[in-house]
Amino acid sequence: MGLFVFVLLALLTTGCYVNRAVIDPFAYAPNSPCQYWGPDSEASALADCEPVAECPEIPEEEHILSLAEVLDIALVNNPSTQISWALAREYAAEYGRTQSTAFPIITASYHHTSSRTSYLASQVEQPQNIMMETLIINNQEEWGPQGQVSWTLLDFGQRRYTSEAARYALYYADYMHNQSIQTLIQDVTLDFYSYLYQKKLLEADEADLATAEETLDAAELALKNGVKNISDVLQARTQALLAEIQLSEQYKAVNTAYSTLLATMGLPANGHIELQKLPFVDPESIDLDPLDEYLDIAMQCRPDLLAARSGVISAELAVKAAKRAWTPVVDYSLEVGNTSYSGGFNDRYNYVSALTVSMPLFTGFKIRNSIRLTEAAVEREEATLKQVELNTVKDVSTSHYNVSVAFNTLKVAIQFLKAAKEEYEVAISQYKVGVNTILDVLSAQSSLFDARAKQAQAIQEWFTSLSTLTYSVGLMSYNLGECP
Repeated sequence: MGLFVFVLLALLTTGCYVNRAVIDPFAYAPNSPCQYWGPDSEASALADCEPVAECPEIPEEEHILSLAEVLDIALVNNPSTQISWALAREYAAEYGRTQSTAFPIITASYHHTSSRTSYLASQVEQPQNIMMETLIINNQEEWGPQGQVSWTLLDFGQRRYTSEAARYALYYADYMHNQSIQTLIQDVTLDFYSYLYQKKLLEADEADLATAEETLDAAELALKNGVKNISDVLQARTQALLAEIQLSEQYKAVNTAYSTLLATMGLPANGHIELQKLPFVDPESIDLDPLDEYLDIAMQCRPDLLAARSGVISAELAVKAAKRAWTPVVDYSLEVGNTSYSGGFNDRYNYVSALTVSMPLFTGFKIRNSIRLTEAAVEREEATLKQVELNTVKDVSTSHYNVSVAFNTLKVAIQFLKAAKEEYEVAISQYKVGVNTILDVLSAQSSLFDARAKQAQAIQEWFTSLSTLTYSVGLMSYNLGECP
């Protein structure tokens, strides 16, 4: 009856933490390197969000790629998400391993032993009364199966808290995998618009060279007609050569941005892809929610923040497990076997049943220092969580402000380019009729060059500021309207 009570207690205490992970731990990790991890009911307490992203296929035929297609390729090829995925699977396997202690350990063996022993036997011969010694040889064989069961029936929660600490450590790795995916999407998005920006600058530099050549042609025509002197031609030619140099340098910048994008996508730098052009944006209005709403979303959805919370809980559970090391442990073991001997003898069965209650009395301060170690880990994780929260507020606040600035800058840049074009057209027209000087034309030309570059930069900053805001609140996924 007493043994039955111990077994029942063991089942009750272990059943509350053993689940599918002990058989299939990878079910608690992301399905692939390019997929988000969807939290279970326990992890959902940290954030009521559930991301889903299917593994995309790489397009076989070359065509003009959109940002979404570029992200598809990056998620398949970039090794950063593969590393975080493999790490999450390691933690999942560790979580499953910690649950194995809830089950009995069963072993089976079969033994066969042959022995040959000898000894001297003394006897007295009668009637001579003489002592005689005889060498006795004994050949013996024994064989049979043996089975052993050992089971920790009760340990007052040490195994359970150890397993739960591993569970939240797994949540940490899973959320960091989600963070890895979001970071990759953000990096690819920034590199994508950086490349399109450099291409737009290249187009602007080509237009600048054409404008400079138009100015040079006007100066040469004025010289030929005797209206202007050679000084105008030299100044116009200098500016045209500078525009040509700038164009050559911009080709280098385009190639560098292209190589960087390919590397971020996980492709060799000598690969070839065609991308869409930087789209023109004509802003009419901006509907930006208040900062507090974005902060609320970030507190619920940022994977690194959720991972930090998981780290704190895992450390707190590890403290509980460490403190349970002082408590008694109830173990039960049973050995059952059957042994046959040479000569046709058999013991039918044999067994050894043992119930053991043990607890540490002195471990050289090992348990005490283990508790201190885990308590220090809690302090570290809490400080880390606080740092992540502060960084979250800073990132969201900064990116929220930058979106407004980028919007206003883009509106002004569009107006600036329009005004600069009109200024140059007036200046070159007046120069051709001899009303103004070459300096007036070159000044208008310089403003036009600057306006073209600033509009390209303003468009890039508009897209990247939106991307950064989305990333800072933890919504950088395929379904940007949903919390991952």
